[in-house]
Amino acid sequence: MQETTVPNAKRLLWAGFMAILAAGVGFALRGGIFGTWASEYGFTGAQLGAIGGAGFSGFCFGIIIGGVLVDKFGYGKLVALALIGHVVSALVTFGASSPQDAYNFLFWGMFIFAYANGTLEAVANPLVATIFPQQRTHYLNILHASWPLGMVLGAVASYLIGTVGGYGWKVPLSFYMVPTIAYAGMFMGQ
Repeated sequence: MQETTVPNAKRLLWAGFMAILAAGVGFALRGGIFGTWASEYGFTGAQLGAIGGAGFSGFCFGIIIGGVLVDKFGYGKLVALALIGHVVSALVTFGASSPQDAYNFLFWGMFIFAYANGTLEAVANPLVATIFPQQRTHYLNILHASWPLGMVLGAVASYLIGTVGGYGWKVPLSFYMVPTIAYAGMFMGQ
């Protein structure tokens, strides 16, 4: 019995793992800096909740739209879209500079980031299920172990770089680009 349907299956599995890990890292980093945003920009709890909510609504739109389009456009194009979304979300988020503009930058930065995460989920799940038809559950479990691992790594990075290191919020937040660059390289040419 053949375990996979493609010769590069393990590379694709680990690329998907790294993509979801990047999503978890970024999600935890953003959650870890909400207090900093509140004190730096004077946000109310409702404003922070709306920014956090953009992280959930963006994910929903990404996974629903990506799930509908994945077979029409292909996995590669949606991974490229997610990568662009991750980079654009960083640029938008880092545009927050004053209390007057911060809310809009952070809200839309969070939404775009979450949309990219949802798009990656829409790609990674059917990709892994398709390339490992005989052991689908086993490999989907491996794939999804990356989310809690990313959350742990992101929380530790937020604490060490931001709280202990005292680098504000932009330096720790940029840490999520490390696994983002890794998944881009792993998917490239596949």
